Amino acid sequence: EAVSLRFADDGRLIELTTGYVVDRRVGTTGGLGGLFGVLEGIGYPLPAPLTRTTGELLAPALRALGAIPREDASALRVATGLPRLPDARVLELARALHAADFGVADASLLAENFTFTGPVVGPLAKREFLDAFGGFGLAAAMPDLEYRYRDLRVCPFDANRVWYTSSPSGTHTAPLALGGDEFAPTGRRWMSPPECGSAQFDGDGRCVALTGGYVMDRRMGNTDGLGGIFGLCAALGLPTPLPAWLLRTPTQNFARLTGSA
Repeated sequence: EAVSLRFADDGRLIELTTGYVVDRRVGTTGGLGGLFGVLEGIGYPLPAPLTRTTGELLAPALRALGAIPREDASALRVATGLPRLPDARVLELARALHAADFGVADASLLAENFTFTGPVVGPLAKREFLDAFGGFGLAAAMPDLEYRYRDLRVCPFDANRVWYTSSPSGTHTAPLALGGDEFAPTGRRWMSPPECGSAQFDGDGRCVALTGGYVMDRRMGNTDGLGGIFGLCAALGLPTPLPAWLLRTPTQNFARLTGSA
């Protein structure tokens, strides 16, 4: 989970944020954080409409109808048993992966068993990820695009895993290609909240897993608390890949509908 502390000039704590899950594959909480995750983990979960998104609640029925594919649970695991590489080497590999647009510019950096997982999207296999991520024309649509990567750090628990923070921003001043669609310039600015991502490498230095889009403070930015491509679309006023109401719990949707959010 991501935790942040903010202090006053006199050193006293004035703000605490916590409970922001940065990898739903990890732990025994089913991807929940904070008190929700504690209760889920010890076997006393709160009612699902309070903790689970509408999309999660509808997924079993949609899978049974064949409307969405079945999820491969085996792909929702962090790789284990990898031979450990020196920390300096892992950081070097992560920087090279960033420079190659996460493998879009050089697919050889990704292992054949590579997966991408976000809060909503994934797991995507190598070809699925390259087709999807390679179809984003962000740099051409936003000449002032900045990802602001920082806090590159080696995970002390998972072998060859690097965590990092980003806060993407850019102004939509040229046609934007998202997958198979193209959107005319809106003139709007995308200001993402801080997001956490990670990359994990095998013993040969190829990336076996990538995570991203995990928001670390939903109050920040102009994406309505959404991360990744969902946050980009929300900021620019474009349709999200999935309706935004599917990404929120029924309780949150009811509060928005009644104006009590």
